Amino acid sequence: MSRPDFDQARFIAALTRHQPALAAFCHAQLANRQDAQEALQTTCVKLWDKAAEWNPETEFLPWAFAVARFTILSHIRDRMRDRLVFDVDVVEAMAQDVETVAAEFEERRQALGNCLEKLKAEQRDILQAHYLTGRTVREIADATQRSESAVKMTLLRLREQLSDCIQRQIHPSA
Repeated sequence: MSRPDFDQARFIAALTRHQPALAAFCHAQLANRQDAQEALQTTCVKLWDKAAEWNPETEFLPWAFAVARFTILSHIRDRMRDRLVFDVDVVEAMAQDVETVAAEFEERRQALGNCLEKLKAEQRDILQAHYLTGRTVREIADATQRSESAVKMTLLRLREQLSDCIQRQIHPSA
């Protein structure tokens, strides 16, 4: 059923703004990255199909999480033969916690961006090489003329530093 007051631009803006949180929700619920991507894509298609049903006076994310939850449950039922898929009861039990975490995803992503800007260029390069381009510790060590253990220690320290920085930005009084 289509509503005469449906604002397509507002819906697209909400979907675009909350897609990272939906992706985090799908990835947290499914063990396989490819399955999570498939569930996210299916969720976005279903959200688009139901766009006119969304009331822009209500929050978009809880509604989108409900659609994602049903999409994931359907996906799990279709893949029950796979040993790596969570049981339907487990997904239901985790859903509320995952919704909360995924809703905070954008805030954490922005904090991470701020924290990354505070790092030296060399530190950002190492993180990017390992986490974005998928280079191994050995490849990074060879490229930077450092030992593998030094690169591992650098990655460990950078992760801890970023984690602390993110926590300070999200919870400044803690």
